[in-house]
Amino acid sequence: MLPVSLGVVMRPTRSLAPLALAALGGLAIGACGLADVFRPAGLKNVVVRYVGDTALTVGERLAPVVSVEADGVPVARPRLLFSSSDATVVALTPIGDTLVACRTGQVLLTIRLVSSMVSDSALTAQDSIYVTGGGPPLPTCP
Repeated sequence: MLPVSLGVVMRPTRSLAPLALAALGGLAIGACGLADVFRPAGLKNVVVRYVGDTALTVGERLAPVVSVEADGVPVARPRLLFSSSDATVVALTPIGDTLVACRTGQVLLTIRLVSSMVSDSALTAQDSIYVTGGGPPLPTCP
């Protein structure tokens, strides 16, 4: 006896993988700030301001507090770099996010806004930090 064909055609099953990959790619692009690229043209008035303590005592550690605004609106999670005019007075931790008061004196703290989509150049701000006597310098001091 010969097999009988009933005329049923089996279509290959389509994979949902390309669709899922496209959806995830779209989410990733949105999360990376690509929407900022297509924002209306024009630079914003950006203000970087140090608002933390300016008087420290030897041995004190302090996370710098900075305000960044674009056209009066706070910028969420700005990427900042800090530097001290004299690391023997105020040093930075190895990852650069904490000030360490090492010796009595005064330094100029420079804050640089990095990779901003709201300005055409790297903006900087400066403020004086004063260190007065206190405990011994921390091991992180030069």
